[in-house]
Formats: sequence, C-alpha cells, structure tokens
Amino acid sequence: MTDTKTDLRIGVVLPGRESVVERNAYPRHLGQLAQLIEQLGYDSIWAGESPLARSRMNPLLALTAAATTTDRVQLGTAVLLPLRPPVHLAHELACLDRISGGRLIAGVGSGFSSPATQAEFEAYGIPFKERVGRLRETIEICRALWAAEGEPVSYEGKYHQLKDAALLPVPDQPGGPPLWMAHSGEKMLERTGQIYDGWMPTSTTPGNYEKGRLQVEEASEAAGRPATAVTNAVYLSVAVDKSIEKAEETLHSYFGAYYRLDLATMRTTQGILGGTAEQVADWLGQYIAAGARHLVLRLPSPVLDELSYRAALERTAEELLPLLRGIA
Repeated sequence: MTDTKTDLRIGVVLPGRESVVERNAYPRHLGQLAQLIEQLGYDSIWAGESPLARSRMNPLLALTAAATTTDRVQLGTAVLLPLRPPVHLAHELACLDRISGGRLIAGVGSGFSSPATQAEFEAYGIPFKERVGRLRETIEICRALWAAEGEPVSYEGKYHQLKDAALLPVPDQPGGPPLWMAHSGEKMLERTGQIYDGWMPTSTTPGNYEKGRLQVEEASEAAGRPATAVTNAVYLSVAVDKSIEKAEETLHSYFGAYYRLDLATMRTTQGILGGTAEQVADWLGQYIAAGARHLVLRLPSPVLDELSYRAALERTAEELLPLLRGIA
C-alpha cells in the first residue's frame, strides 16, 4: 500500500559540483539560493557527496547554510557515503537537525562500484569491499546514540567499537533524522524495508521503480512494520525547455561536463528526461503512479554555473510545479 497522492513532495538538488569547476562566488550564495528555492514553492533541498571522485561542496556544510535562511523546506543528503567515523557522523547530523529545527533527512548509500569511487574510499583509509558492512554498523551506532539522548552507549561490531560514549546535542527529531537508502540491489531493497525510513533510488524507468517499491514493501511487512514505515522517494534528473531537442542539448552538455560520460551511458544508471513541461510532467506522473511520494529533482543546466542553475530552478518552478501539483 502507498501513501495518498496528496502527500506528494517535490525537492531540488543544490548544484554542488558547480562550485568546484571554477573559483566563483557560488558558495557564498548558498543561503540566498536556498531561500529562493523555498520562495519558489519547492518542498525540499538536497545536496550530494563526493569529495574526490566527482568533487563538490560538502553536503552537510551546504545544508547548514540552507538551514539558516529557510523555515519550511526539508533538508536532505542525496547521498552521504560511509566515509566518516560513526560518532562523528552522528554528531554532525544531530547538530544539523537542531540547526534546522528538525527538518533533516539523512539519505545514505554505499557508493557505486567504479574505479574513481574505489579510489575515493581508499583515500579515506576504507577498503571498498567493507563499505556495506561499515554503513550498516554506522547506521546502528547513529541510531543508538540518538535514542540514548545523552546517556552512555556501548557497541561491539566488526568494524567499530564504542564504550560508554555519550553524545550531545540531542537531535531535534525524536530518535534522530529519518534515514533513507538510495540503492536498488536485492539485498539493499530487503534491508531498506526492514530498517530504513525511506527509499530514494535513481530508477531508470517507472516500471523498475514500481518493482523495487513492491520489494521494499514486502520486506517491510515481513518485518512487522506498518505500511507507511518507508517513504517512497525517487531521485531523477529533468530538463524543462521549449522542445525535446533543446532539452536534450542541455542534458548532453551537462552530463558531459559533470561526469565526462555520454548521455546514453548515464541513462543506463539514472532516470533522466528532457522536454517540455508537459512531457516531463507526464513522465514524472508515471513515477507518481508507481508509488513515488517525494520527487528529488536534479536540474541540469547547459553550463555549470550559478546563473544557469537559477534559470533552470525558476523555469521548473513556473512551468513544471503547477502540473505536478495538479497530478497530486
């Protein structure tokens, strides 16, 4: 069973990589940009992580800037990698949850298997083959520390051990911010249904998304959790323009500059569409029909700079958001 359509939320991803491709003022404008996103009617603001493989702004610092200039929107990571010591991560997320007044969502993932990502983990002193187990222990430790509300916590795991660790401040949200999983592997889908609060894949098609959602819900029910225990989200890239041809030009330019990969290759791993607002709304509507209730939209722009992003942000809000609200 899925939530009702009236629960639909629509968020956008901050352009973190644009801040490192050249030295510019964008990082100093993060607060203003977040304020604009809220004013334009979006429901959430997201930031991703990749310090080395595809270098960008630190997501927790970017969201801290966003938290100080907004009041309504949720703030989420899309996604954090298991690169930090668990206590350090638990403390950072608790602090950001307090700064934001309980608006934080912690999206996590174990990282895609690629030479660049493997090198990234190695630079942090973490064997790539251990990333899934380390992520699992990190989540267990974070939740234990948050639930303890300043009381001592001990933990004995394969990779991490704690003895009488007492963490403050307490997160604003009881038990800590919700934890969302990004991946769609069979084991991860089962794990998501069992313990996570949300699922946020980069599904390439609405059909793939629905298949994964049903697996998550089956695992959730088998674990004795309520039907609404897992929020159904999806991370997609959309370019709104006056024609498919113009939008496709933007997508080719963006993904070539961002990943150094062609668009056809990117579409084998991520849901990506460009077209008119009506065409994009129809496509997103298929994900909504498949059960998605929180759309996390990356907005590709023809140039990796702040002005291009602002233009995409405003055009999407003006042309696409009303159509999506109509679907809901």
